[in-house]
Amino acid sequence: MSLHEKLLELIPGDPTNSHLDDPELWSYIDTIEQAGEGIAPKVLDASRKRGDTGPLNKRIAERCELARALVQLSTATVMMSVMPEWIFGGGPAPLLNPPIVNGMVHCLDTVDKIVRTDYRRRKGELDQLPRLLIRIRHLLRVCYDFRVANQNHPDLQFCDWQKMHDVGFSLHRVGLCLQLDPSRLWAAMDAGGEGLEAFLLDDELDLGEFRKASIEIEKLVAADVEADWEDRLNAAAAHNLVSLDLAASSVAWFFGDISVAFIMHARTDNNRDRRWATKAMARLVAWSTSKTIRETLGDSLTDSMRPIYCSVMRGGLAALFGDWTNSTCCQLCEDALEDMPDEVWDNQTPASLLAITRELQKKLEEESMDRSVTYILTNAFFNIYRRYGLAPFKQASRHEKQHTPMAFYYFAHRIKQDGLQMRTREDWYRLFVDYSKMPRRMHMRYQWGNTPVARRWEYLELYGCCADDCPERRELLRLREVRVRGVRDEAVEARLDEWGAKPKACAACGDVAYCSSSCQRAHWAKHKPDCLKKRKAGSRS
Repeated sequence: MSLHEKLLELIPGDPTNSHLDDPELWSYIDTIEQAGEGIAPKVLDASRKRGDTGPLNKRIAERCELARALVQLSTATVMMSVMPEWIFGGGPAPLLNPPIVNGMVHCLDTVDKIVRTDYRRRKGELDQLPRLLIRIRHLLRVCYDFRVANQNHPDLQFCDWQKMHDVGFSLHRVGLCLQLDPSRLWAAMDAGGEGLEAFLLDDELDLGEFRKASIEIEKLVAADVEADWEDRLNAAAAHNLVSLDLAASSVAWFFGDISVAFIMHARTDNNRDRRWATKAMARLVAWSTSKTIRETLGDSLTDSMRPIYCSVMRGGLAALFGDWTNSTCCQLCEDALEDMPDEVWDNQTPASLLAITRELQKKLEEESMDRSVTYILTNAFFNIYRRYGLAPFKQASRHEKQHTPMAFYYFAHRIKQDGLQMRTREDWYRLFVDYSKMPRRMHMRYQWGNTPVARRWEYLELYGCCADDCPERRELLRLREVRVRGVRDEAVEARLDEWGAKPKACAACGDVAYCSSSCQRAHWAKHKPDCLKKRKAGSRS
């Protein structure tokens, strides 16, 4: 049995959205929102604390405030949701007193004493760091392979922490200690040698074999033009299952802290320091621009990168836009984006532009757009087009889905079709306003135009003519029933494309569209009340 098949077998029950009908779920969601509203001010306040003054331990504690607020928010979410209680609970093994030798707690305590709490007396043991850190990573993998995939391992007896976040906090404090006192970092690197360098800067992030299998399933489904709802539901269910694997996110703070330390403290006259800084920057760029890794590491990576965002370096654009869109440090990132000079847009690669536009797409899904958000978005569109033309917009449009905004497809289509000259930010602001005010049926036409053929067959009931008894839809539904998956008929597909693309919206309200005047007349009695209601509302506004 392949790893893909094993992963799909682990999916619990029916991978549909039937649980959305459970009223208790919505009660859970309301409670989570209330908990988040109570903790959000703490998160915002903590995200602005830099820990750059005072004694070392005070600075470490101040920098850890955001991590504690984030864990508090996450714990509230788990307590009020259908997620398993163990996700932030204790390890599979009991915590003994004293802790079992070579167990998780024993290794964490030893690392903390060597680096932070007993450094002067135990700094001669810095050469033990590679072994201890590798052991910690191994025990995390053992635990989550057991928790997520039911895989037993003899070393489960060593997975003895009391709370899952204790592991991340302990490593976070160690990482911050090395970052805020670079003399300890250099001493650790001297003692740890190639082993420590490999662990910190070269080794692949441990995503787990089942998460990798989930990624491959998603890629296969995305590449299959004939993929149906069941394929996508299975891929989504596999993704949700492996998202419970926190082995990588538990060490995210530590790796982020150390990488930032190498970048910020590299001595320009030291070749070794420059090598470490180059590796650290490459690692942070790769992690912060990877959709999979960003989702895996979440706010932990954002938190650890705050010193870069707060400095003149600004950090990678994709990472900054990603954290603005989908992290608890969004206000910090918004402040940085508003003040960002145009020059940072120079020398972007196709990969970085794709990562940036992916994050902008997420921001466009938000319902409200205040002045700051609108400025940042239009400024981004302006700078991308000014330097790189239409190509990034066309590339981004290929990743827009039926349930996402069609902004990049719309921009690329309008600029090419209408010959628009987008020379200024004001030009982009006007185009963005046009997009924002686009009638719903017009937006649906753009979605249809950007949808693969196989998906169009699925969406027959959602797109095209709004008449209940449209004869052309009736015939297309009949053709869909006899269609064979993977067998293409160009004439039938052309007919399908024309039917979905040609409907004209109601001139009065723009909410409905019809493929013919006869369909419009047949539907008028049903549509008339809503149409008149919208026209009256429009005249009052």
